Amino acid sequence: MSILKKYFNNTRKPDGKLGKIMVNSMNGSSHAALAKWGFTFINISQNDTALDCGCGGGANVKRLLESCDKAYGIDYSEVSVQKSKEVNAEAILQDRCEIYQCDVRKLPFDNDSFNIVTAFETVYFWQEIELALAEVYRVLRSGGTFAITNESTGTDKTSVKFSQIIDGMNLYTAEDLKALLESAGFTDIEIHHHGAKQWLNVTARK
Repeated sequence: MSILKKYFNNTRKPDGKLGKIMVNSMNGSSHAALAKWGFTFINISQNDTALDCGCGGGANVKRLLESCDKAYGIDYSEVSVQKSKEVNAEAILQDRCEIYQCDVRKLPFDNDSFNIVTAFETVYFWQEIELALAEVYRVLRSGGTFAITNESTGTDKTSVKFSQIIDGMNLYTAEDLKALLESAGFTDIEIHHHGAKQWLNVTARK
């Protein structure tokens, strides 16, 4: 496997030295712009409890903490979990934040635990996505919001190219995600396109 392919495969599950580079990149300006856009479709109250699935470098957990009292992050990459804990170290000490290494298909939380669940640039890599979405639905409270934000519409040329390089990457259109969410039990599904960029946000409620 070429060094370039190894690097881009760390998008899926950051590991080792290349993974650390990738995680730092995830917290960079390009992902920040996407996250800022995605957050415009989420209404967060101060007393909400939030979960970021596939938290990567922890930047979006930190953004959640700007608006709510407590936020959790999960990722199946040890490198990502370590970085997320570093980025949110102060909030962890204040008992406002918890970060766990786990698979989204088996979340370590009780039913009806969260008002908000987010997934930024991650659902491409969820194995057995139907099971993962069922888990998100389980831990979300009635009336809660689940928000997916992707840098891809599922058909744009750049993402199609990367899906051929990155092992286990699956692209989803808005229609794909809507059908999957409905099948998992979600309602009030709203689809948002950026317009100028190939960005996609889908929100749903339990």
